[in-house]
Amino acid sequence: MGMNLATHEPGRTGGTSRSRRFWPLAVICGTQFLIAVDYSIINVAAPSIREGMDFGPGGGVAWVLSAYPLTFCGFLLLGGRVADLFGRKRVFVWGLAAFGLASLLAGLAWSPAALIAGRALQGVAAAFIAPAGLGLLQATIPEGPQRERALGVYGAALSAGFVSGMVLGGILTEYAGWRSVFLINVPIVVLFGVLATMHLDESRDTHASRHLDLAGVVLAATGMVAFVFALTEGEKYGWTSAPILLAAAIAVPAVALFVWVESRKREALVPISIFRTAAIGAANLITVLLICSYGGMLFILTLYLQTHLGLGALATGLAFAVSGAVAVVTGIYAGKLVERFGLYRVLLCGIVVETIGILVMVGLPGDDGLALVLVGTSVNAFGHILALITTSIAGTNGAEEGRRATAGALINVSQQLGLAVGVGVVTSVAAHFAAGSGGDLEGWRWALWCSVAFAAAAAVVTVLLRRRLKGEPDIVG
Repeated sequence: MGMNLATHEPGRTGGTSRSRRFWPLAVICGTQFLIAVDYSIINVAAPSIREGMDFGPGGGVAWVLSAYPLTFCGFLLLGGRVADLFGRKRVFVWGLAAFGLASLLAGLAWSPAALIAGRALQGVAAAFIAPAGLGLLQATIPEGPQRERALGVYGAALSAGFVSGMVLGGILTEYAGWRSVFLINVPIVVLFGVLATMHLDESRDTHASRHLDLAGVVLAATGMVAFVFALTEGEKYGWTSAPILLAAAIAVPAVALFVWVESRKREALVPISIFRTAAIGAANLITVLLICSYGGMLFILTLYLQTHLGLGALATGLAFAVSGAVAVVTGIYAGKLVERFGLYRVLLCGIVVETIGILVMVGLPGDDGLALVLVGTSVNAFGHILALITTSIAGTNGAEEGRRATAGALINVSQQLGLAVGVGVVTSVAAHFAAGSGGDLEGWRWALWCSVAFAAAAAVVTVLLRRRLKGEPDIVG
């Protein structure tokens, strides 16, 4: 079981205690930053990869982009359960090693297939690192104000990583070539691996047998990958095309079977009872809606900045870096706000501010819209990071000692589902209204209204589940 570093060895000085908390938090947050960077860093490098690896004019290079999120989403629940059963530190360190090797494979790839394989293996490794890291954070820092502040820093690291990826991808590709986008990971994961070995304490579920729910693993991975593929690729292939219909035909029964199987197993991959624990169920539902709103908005604004205003990929990344900086600063202080005003109030306030930020931008102008985007995304980032950190707190607090990494995996799964649903829906809405009005701008405006609707739905759910979020027994007040 992980040490409570706030009370461990009371004879030590306060400075030593802070140091013992600092290094685990730095390693965990730094690693999550790296995972978030690799989620978005490839977007800017895609044209150079297409040319350098001779992908041709088709959509083959798109698999380099999608392989990572697909495998990451598909293996998250397995990664969380393996970490809980076999040791969160062990899984964290081995996951870093696998991530480094996968990055090396991608960076030295001799063919398109090798590159796609390396990218997919990066996603698998990240699916073990992310929940193990969040489980270690919970085991290391006691529940309460200290953990809330730590989760604020964790959320800030994720936001900074996602935005930084777009900027770093452009810089590395321009000055060191596209292979450096992958190879730069290798020395970084070696450093984090050494620090993790030195400063993290092992923790795991000491009461459960080391039995993996293989049926649950197969059903979860199959259902998640098929579901995310159908939503993210539906617009490209066509919603009634054979690949999308096949993916849907696989995803729906796989998810239904997963719920049925898990509700009947004692050692389930994800026990259904976990959603009745504290605010975990409410937090995951709200997280899906929040990311639907944010992910859809970000996708539409990227199209607007690049194809309508004519900004390059690097300039677009720098434009989003403004809101990223706002998110980082907000994340650092979010825990203190939760401590002072309470989780429910901060969450609802964050959602309202996030919604206002999108409303600022729904009437995208035909010209000179950059300033409007900078203001709107900055307001949105302030509210979004407040809301996202409070749902992370609610989604992990109260989790049983043996399910800490599993709870972290569920939050990550909710984020991935939200991203897939949000992008899939707004893409379809934008295409529909663009075809009807004869212009992309009108389609993008309606798509942003869709993001507003998702955020409003998150606010409604938050109010309906306020008792749950406050830790009271009744779910609906």
